Amino acid sequence: MSNETGRMLLLDKPDGDLILHEFPLPDPAPGTVLARIELCGICGTDMHTWHAPQEAVFGVEYPISLGHEISAVITALGKDAKTDSVGKPIKKGDRIGLIPAIHCGQCYFCKIAKTPEKCTSWISYGTWAKADQEPHFTAGYSDYIYLSHPNSYFLKSDTTAERTAFLEPMAVVVHGLLHANIQPGDTVVVNGAGPIGLLTVAASKIAGASRVIATDKYNRTRLDLAREMGADLTMCHLDIPEEKDRKEFVYDNSFNLVGADVVINAVGVAAAFKESLGFVRDSGTMVEVGNFVDSGTIPFNPCKDLLERGIKIIGSFDNEALHFVRSMPLIADPRLPIEKLISHRVPLGAVPDVLTAIQKNEKYEGKEMVKVMMDPSMPEK
Repeated sequence: MSNETGRMLLLDKPDGDLILHEFPLPDPAPGTVLARIELCGICGTDMHTWHAPQEAVFGVEYPISLGHEISAVITALGKDAKTDSVGKPIKKGDRIGLIPAIHCGQCYFCKIAKTPEKCTSWISYGTWAKADQEPHFTAGYSDYIYLSHPNSYFLKSDTTAERTAFLEPMAVVVHGLLHANIQPGDTVVVNGAGPIGLLTVAASKIAGASRVIATDKYNRTRLDLAREMGADLTMCHLDIPEEKDRKEFVYDNSFNLVGADVVINAVGVAAAFKESLGFVRDSGTMVEVGNFVDSGTIPFNPCKDLLERGIKIIGSFDNEALHFVRSMPLIADPRLPIEKLISHRVPLGAVPDVLTAIQKNEKYEGKEMVKVMMDPSMPEK
């Protein structure tokens, strides 16, 4: 066992306290990898996990580790750990991006349906049960990440730490885009200009959308970023407060004048899902990404809202290895100015305060948050 130690933030119980612990660094077992965290994106999902009842966090045993948007540098390799998960040679000092979910590879969804994101026995670097016990270092709000599970999946990265930390959210975006099947000439509406929405704007243009309209309820800073990410038009609820007028704006600015060919909802409230249905043209496609946690219900008429309109409604949940592999060239693409989404860099000890600001929809340190990156090398305040 190494004499060195590292810090790790653990959630002690549902809606409990995020407590900083210190553990000895492991000597990597055969086939495993120990890496030093460079950056970890602070995600709203972790805020929901923090304050969720235990049954909403898949019944895992506490304490749990959090943080899943990870860029890290390899510091030690176990025997026979020679390549990343697609066969690229690795060595100490190499940067890697991590796929948090670990799928069993044996259940119906992994082997037959080929949708491993629905794995019935999955675990995750990011909601690891009993994280105060070995192997420790099982998530991104930490000094290190220890890839100890034999089904761990990680990719060597040749781009910057900042871009690599966007690999996981970009994989969420790619999953949605594969469902969306964007075609040349399409008008695409991205509802919501948070980090996922902003990445979706950029990736939609790369995927071939001819016009992208980005919306946000009130955050003009994010809509300014949406234009930098490639949005052709933006729409703010502050400027167009009535839903019927926002629908008219989308129709008037779609190439076909009958609505968007594709709508991707990246807002995590049920009302935004309902409004997104109004933006899509008849026979178009609506992809739901935003309501990753239960935000309630809406009135829905299967005849009028779906059947008569002939639209496709697709739920895009989480991501899997395929989406990470497809995301790696996107996060490295210089046409996508994704570093501009980083609004703050904070030390490890600031994570609870940032998550609280996300929960309260507040600014952090007087500045609008877009994507906050945790940098464990920063001195604590």
